[in-house]
Amino acid sequence: MAAVATIALSIGVTAQSPWFGAPLPTGLSDPHRPILDISSLTPAPAIVPAGEEAHRDLTGAVIRKDLEAIVAYSKADRAHQKAWGRITGFRAADETHAWVLQQFKAAGMRDAETQTYTATQATWYPKNWSVKLVANATTGTGARDVILESAFPTSGSQLAQGPLRAPLVFVGATTDAALPDADVKGAIAVQTLHPAAGAFSERTRTTERARELAKRGAVAVLNIVEQAGNMHVRDFSNCGVPCFNLGTDDGRFLTTVLERAKANGAITDLRAEITLDAATLEGLKGHNTIGTIRGRREEETVIVNAHADGWFDAAGDNGDGLAVLVALARHFSKPANQPERTLLFVASGGHHGGGMNGPGNLVTMNPQLKGKVVLVLNLEHIAQLRFQNDPFRVEATEQPMGFGISNEAPAIADVAKRGMQRYGFNLRSNFSSSIAGDLGGYAPLDVPRVQAIHSGPMYHTSGDTLDTISTPGLERAARFYAFFISEIAKTDRTALNPK
Repeated sequence: MAAVATIALSIGVTAQSPWFGAPLPTGLSDPHRPILDISSLTPAPAIVPAGEEAHRDLTGAVIRKDLEAIVAYSKADRAHQKAWGRITGFRAADETHAWVLQQFKAAGMRDAETQTYTATQATWYPKNWSVKLVANATTGTGARDVILESAFPTSGSQLAQGPLRAPLVFVGATTDAALPDADVKGAIAVQTLHPAAGAFSERTRTTERARELAKRGAVAVLNIVEQAGNMHVRDFSNCGVPCFNLGTDDGRFLTTVLERAKANGAITDLRAEITLDAATLEGLKGHNTIGTIRGRREEETVIVNAHADGWFDAAGDNGDGLAVLVALARHFSKPANQPERTLLFVASGGHHGGGMNGPGNLVTMNPQLKGKVVLVLNLEHIAQLRFQNDPFRVEATEQPMGFGISNEAPAIADVAKRGMQRYGFNLRSNFSSSIAGDLGGYAPLDVPRVQAIHSGPMYHTSGDTLDTISTPGLERAARFYAFFISEIAKTDRTALNPK
C-alpha cells in the first residue's frame, strides 16, 4: 500500500486534478460473486470408496442445491437490510430455520422441532452508515465527495450525534513497532492491516491499536484491510470510538489521496464525514432446530451441530456446514444407515449474536442431555476454496482445516486420521485441543467436543460467496463426517473420554 502511494507521488500530480489525480475507487465488489476469477479452477473429484456409491445424499451436486437454497435467504435479505445475511433475530435467519425444519421432517426424523430462546443481552445492529471523503477547494478542480462503499462499522460502534466531520491522520500499519508520534486529537485515524489469513488473525493488535488511538483523542478509526477486491469486512469490536473497516480499493484511494495532499501542502484541509445509525436491540429471539435419529443404543447420544446464522451471503460461514448437516441427517435417517448410538442434529442460532448462543441455550433448555451425550461434533467452514495472500490468489483445492479434539483422545484422533486417508478431507496433520467457536456452549455436558475449521481470507467478509465453495469439497466433507459419525457411534465410551 505504501509503495503504491510513493509511486503516485513521483508522477507530480497537482491539486488542479480532482483528488490530486488519484483514481477513484470502483465501489463495493459484487457481494454475490467471487472477488477473483475462479472459472478455470477444477478441484479434484471426491473419492468414493467401493460400496459407498449408493450414498446419494452425500454427493456434492445434491448438497450444493441445499447450499444454494441456504444462501438464497441471505441474498433476499440484502433487499431489506444494509447489513444483510442470515442474522439471528431477523427474518432471514427465521426463514432458514423453517427450511431446516422442513428438511428434517421430510427426512423422517423423529421429534423434529424448532426451539426458541430470548437473547440475554442487548444486540448491536448497524442500520445505516456512510464514510465519505469530502471535496473542497484544495482537493482539485471538479472534485466531488467520494463515498467509500466498502466501509462497514465494527461491532459496538456508536455515534451519538452525527454526522461527524473531522480531519484525517494516517498512523501507519498495525504491524509497526509503535504508533507514530502524530497528533490525532479530534481527528479520524487511518491505519492499515495486512492479514496473513483472514482479518480474524489481526483482531488483537488492530483493536488494541484503535483503543490507544481513541485514548489519544481520535474521534474515529478507519481500518484498511489489505486483501483483494473491495469487500465489506465484518470483524473487530469495541474500539472505543466509531470504527469502520475499509476494503482494499477504497483504502488504496484514501492512502493515495492522503500522500498527495501532504505533498501538495493540503493535508490539513482534508476531511472525512461519518454517519452511523446503530441500534441496541433488546429481546431478540434465537432458534435451535433439532431432530433425532434413534440408534441401536438409545441411551447414548452423539450431537452433530452446525450454526445456521451468518453475515452477508455466508456460503462458507456457515452455509457449507449447514448443508452438510442436512445431508447427514438424510443419510442416517435411512434404515440401512442406522447408527449404533442415537444422533441429535442441531442447526444452532446465535453464533454471531451476543447473548444468543444457540448451543448454550440448547443445553439449558434440554437438561436431559446431561449424562446421555457422549460427544459433540461441530460442522463449520468445511468446503471453501483455498484463498491465499501475497499475492492474493485462489487454488483448486479446499482451505486446509485445523482439527480440534477438546480432550485429545487418541481413539477420536485415530478415527479422524483414517477418515482423512479414506476420503482426502483436507485436515492439517497436527491435531490440537483447540475448539474455538460454537462448541463453547456445549462445555457443561463435560464430553469430548470435536471440529474441523478454518478462518481463511473470506471469513466474515462479503467475499464469502456461493461460488467460492468447492462442490467436490462438500462431498469430501459429507463422506468424511458420515464415516466419522458411524465410527464414533460404535467406539467405547471410555475410549472417547478416558479419565
